[in-house]
Amino acid sequence: MEEFMIMLRNVLMFVALAIPGYILVKGKLLKPEQSGVLSKLLMYVALPFMIFSGVVKNLTFDKESLVMLGIVAVIGIVAVLGMFFVSAPLTKMEKNRKTRGMMRFCTVFANNGFLGIPLAVAVFGADSPAFTVLIVLNIINNVLMYTLGAYLATGDKKNISIKKAFVNPVLISFVLGCLCNLLGVAKYIPEVATFSNHFSNIVTPVSMTVIGMKLGAVPLRTLFRSGRLYYVSLLKLVLFPAVITAALLAVKGIATEIILGVFIAYATPTAGLSATFADEFGGDTENAVIFTLGTTVLSVLTIPTLYWVLNLFV
Repeated sequence: MEEFMIMLRNVLMFVALAIPGYILVKGKLLKPEQSGVLSKLLMYVALPFMIFSGVVKNLTFDKESLVMLGIVAVIGIVAVLGMFFVSAPLTKMEKNRKTRGMMRFCTVFANNGFLGIPLAVAVFGADSPAFTVLIVLNIINNVLMYTLGAYLATGDKKNISIKKAFVNPVLISFVLGCLCNLLGVAKYIPEVATFSNHFSNIVTPVSMTVIGMKLGAVPLRTLFRSGRLYYVSLLKLVLFPAVITAALLAVKGIATEIILGVFIAYATPTAGLSATFADEFGGDTENAVIFTLGTTVLSVLTIPTLYWVLNLFV
């Protein structure tokens, strides 16, 4: 039960950070659409610097670490592809193509960047291997989001962007972090790490402020009347993370740190970019917002509960 309370306190703290954004929108001091500015700050500045900082300070390039990175990359690719294919028959009852595509998008892609990485740091510490696991899985998530995700949002293969998949802030910051790590830049110019840390520290409060602003624009009574929300939440927050984690537990030799990192990555709610993808590609924006906000609120219960169960086995 101690593990449950540790995770519950951290998740509740994160969700509480959404309150100012909610109040600012409800008080008409900010407009919901202004959250787009903060989202760009997160995507192009804060999150890349968090990843850069973590790679520079914590990543080592010995044989053991490289093997771990390879294992995590394989797990990430297999997990996303598995969810992509399994989500098709699980959502076939939905007749509207755009809604069905967004249901699949929101069950496959998790908020392991804006929420998962900060949560792993809060629970396990920035020097934990679980943090590195989250970084690798976030890169995999981003690459596949611009390919498989773009297809799910529209149902049209023409919207798949290989360029955006491999030329994105997350992957670029990871590569630059690796180069600076190998060259020992932080050792000779420690200000590089300090500069990165300043931006890293805003990821959690800003990302939750964005969620709060979006919540402020949606009547909560309407949000939780959606039957689709509960079904998507069951798949995204319970079934998929439970199956993925159980599969890793069944494989002998998988390090506990990897299992914990993978669990956090896939137990997090729907990716915050789901509505952005829906807007950009003409998908079901309304349900994208409902699924994102709803799974975020419901994850307050599901993440601590699943984490408590996981600790019975690791």
